[in-house]
Amino acid sequence: MTTSREQARGKYSVTLTAGNAERAKEKVGPKAFSAYLDRALQNQLVADGMAEYARLRAKDPMDDLFDATEADAA
Repeated sequence: MTTSREQARGKYSVTLTAGNAERAKEKVGPKAFSAYLDRALQNQLVADGMAEYARLRAKDPMDDLFDATEADAA
């Protein structure tokens, strides 16, 4: 059984720009490169989720009623 600190890991192949990859390796070293990218991905996923939440919160509730009315009429 894995805990939150021991999450299952997988090996993936990704394509990165050489400049970004080299700068990241210089910053954290080659042994911490995967962990650094994992944290960066997690941060981006959180940011994307927050942006989606903000988009949904900003939506006018009347839009849902209008969309439902149009769907019923179709």
